[in-house]
Amino acid sequence: MASETRLTLLPRTTALFATHQGSALTTATRFKTEEAHQFIVLIVPSSEAESIFGQVGPFLKRSLGIIRRWTEREKVFYEEFLTPPVPSEAQKAWFLAKTLEILSLYLFHEPKLETPLFCSIVKGNASRYVREALELMQGRLGESLDLRALAQDVGCAPHYLSRLVKQSTGKTLSLHLRAFRIERAAELLAGNRFNVTEVALEVGYNSLSHFSKAFAQEKGMTPSQFLKRQQK
Repeated sequence: MASETRLTLLPRTTALFATHQGSALTTATRFKTEEAHQFIVLIVPSSEAESIFGQVGPFLKRSLGIIRRWTEREKVFYEEFLTPPVPSEAQKAWFLAKTLEILSLYLFHEPKLETPLFCSIVKGNASRYVREALELMQGRLGESLDLRALAQDVGCAPHYLSRLVKQSTGKTLSLHLRAFRIERAAELLAGNRFNVTEVALEVGYNSLSHFSKAFAQEKGMTPSQFLKRQQK
């Protein structure tokens, strides 16, 4: 990959890429979020990879640039890399062994022989777009809905994403955002740590009247009525 290549990663994804000799490390970024950005970058010189695996060129060509969700095993890798299960004296060898294991899974992964029908691929992608869009919205309750940015993050056209969510769930993106916000607001109010105004601001409402109206539409009662019920 060229040094100016940019990878945009969703949460819990992984990718294999290479840089030209002497070039800067490719920059990988993820979408804007309130959470901290965490990456684990494993760097293996191609000469060392070939000394262990032999000629890896064909395998690299097949695997490079593919961004996919973590497997169950890769979830375990992530947790172990943060807290290695060995004493400090053994960590250098342990990290090397784990890096080789991860590289082995990538280089010698054999895809399924059967080719899915085109309609199945479309449905699978559609399901992924909806799921990822809703996940992103839940992490951005304090932000207004930006359809263009959301569609860019999940990798499809804005009008397609909007129509897809409505067809798949029966609700628009705006209604989903309202439901997510009010559900979170109800959790905060039930904790008795914040007042109504503080909760409204926390979940993205700058107008208390708009917040009260949205709350009543979702919960069938105003925030004040909800608080009174919690106190009984």
